[in-house]
Amino acid sequence: MNSGPRWLMPATGLGLGFLVAAADYLRNGSLVGSAASFSIIVVYALAVVLVSRRSETASLLAGRPVDERWQSINLRALASAAVVMALVLLGAFVVAEIRGGDPMPYAWLAAAFAASYVGFILWFRWRS
Repeated sequence: MNSGPRWLMPATGLGLGFLVAAADYLRNGSLVGSAASFSIIVVYALAVVLVSRRSETASLLAGRPVDERWQSINLRALASAAVVMALVLLGAFVVAEIRGGDPMPYAWLAAAFAASYVGFILWFRWRS
């Protein structure tokens, strides 16, 4: 049931590491901070890939569920994380409103979340 090639996780970690390190360097101008940012992301990606050969959980984190049971666990975890993220965005919006801050970043994130949810419902309905 493994989905995706083995090199996808390390390649994604490497690309994301470069992106975050570049953003960190452009923002702070610190080569040490940028190297630390890069290292944390790349080491995590490599560790997950190396451990995934012996751990079904790490295999799932690497995007390669071992069977239908782990695929189901992944879907339930994603759905639960989406509910938590929606509640966090709503809470952050309300707290920003109460404190007199700018709630719009949270509103835009919540709108993007809701639009993508509805969009994917329509997409998957059309595809089924």
